[in-house]
Amino acid sequence: MADNDHGKSTIIRSMVSQAIGRKVELHRKAVRDMITPEGRHVDAYIFGRSYQEVERGDYGSVVAALDANDPDWRQRELIVMPSHVASEDIDDIKAMIAAAHAAGFDAIAAPIVYWDEHSDNRADLAKALVLDWDVRWTVPNPWHREPEGQLWALGNDLWSRISRTLTQ
Repeated sequence: MADNDHGKSTIIRSMVSQAIGRKVELHRKAVRDMITPEGRHVDAYIFGRSYQEVERGDYGSVVAALDANDPDWRQRELIVMPSHVASEDIDDIKAMIAAAHAAGFDAIAAPIVYWDEHSDNRADLAKALVLDWDVRWTVPNPWHREPEGQLWALGNDLWSRISRTLTQ
């Protein structure tokens, strides 16, 4: 979770690349056969952009977007649906959590905490983080002049964390 220009798309692209064993240049939402470092296959659906950027306008609700993109999403092991965190996005996030819980998933928040020498986005994340998440994983993303390598490393770390959680 984070607003635009905080690295979500690159982190997701890196995570998917790590999990499928080849570099993805442009991630498109899709069913993915992802493989953990231990060799376990994970049946997943991964959205590449935040819900608010495309899905909300096209489908009007989280469940409608999930159903339209992947009618089998309730049977998958992993769904990744990024979100913005502005005040007007909180109802969307609540709907994501409710949809996850109704389908038997744990809802995991992975906020991208971005900061530089002048500001950070922790206050922007606060309203989303107090919601009924089962788990919260903070992804620190300090400002960097050339962030690409850092974002790819964060995506790899995120896939490692997901993998460990799924194989415990």
